[in-house]
Amino acid sequence: MRSGSFWSLVLVKTRANLRAEVSRYYLNYLWWGGEPVLTMLVFYVVFGIFLNRGTEHFVAFLLVGLTAWNWFAKSVLHAASSIMNGRGLMHQVDIPKIFFPVEVLMQDLTKTLFSFSLLVVFLLAYPTPVTATWAALPVLFFVQLLLVAAVAVWCAALVPFVPDLRIVLDTLMVLAFFGSGVFYRIDEVVLPDHRFIMYLNPMAGLIRGYREALIWNQWPDWQYLFWVLAASLFLLWSGILFIRRIDRVYPRICQ
Repeated sequence: MRSGSFWSLVLVKTRANLRAEVSRYYLNYLWWGGEPVLTMLVFYVVFGIFLNRGTEHFVAFLLVGLTAWNWFAKSVLHAASSIMNGRGLMHQVDIPKIFFPVEVLMQDLTKTLFSFSLLVVFLLAYPTPVTATWAALPVLFFVQLLLVAAVAVWCAALVPFVPDLRIVLDTLMVLAFFGSGVFYRIDEVVLPDHRFIMYLNPMAGLIRGYREALIWNQWPDWQYLFWVLAASLFLLWSGILFIRRIDRVYPRICQ
């Protein structure tokens, strides 16, 4: 399949899936922003009120963390089963199997852009300073995009061979969630000797970077972002190559 035809099919399928998804709800596209807001309210009540996590600008702090985390977690979990879920189509049409995770990633990216737009509007209205460090937002977004794509492609590539990995992945996501500092500051809660281990989780560093740029008027750690970028590019390239090389194996194992 030519590159132009491939991306045209991805865009058509993504648009159709998004329309079908929103047609099931009364609020339609508003749920793309409403769902993360409701999640944020739950965590705010638990950690901001009941447990009294008195972090400055806690609402903005929590919303930034949840917006970034939800993009990562949902995209990876959705993409993990994408090749398995596409077995009906792959048995009818000779289509590159990389199509399935890419289509899921595009669908979630569209909703994420909506969520990040709402986040920016909220922060503009919230009493946090709008400074030059906001210019780092596109860089942070791009690095996370590559990270999400890299992890998602590898999960999609491996789950058809070992379907039980989907269960393991759910557990790892819970562990990564609590280790990413979504509702607490790692540098305040974790002992100094253990922080290096925490930041081996790239989402922990990215969430910190978003908060530094958007809330705390600080530039993110560019060296850290460079290493996340380099690792993500390598994993994404190798994952795509892996799927392409065993492209014809998937129809035999996805029954």
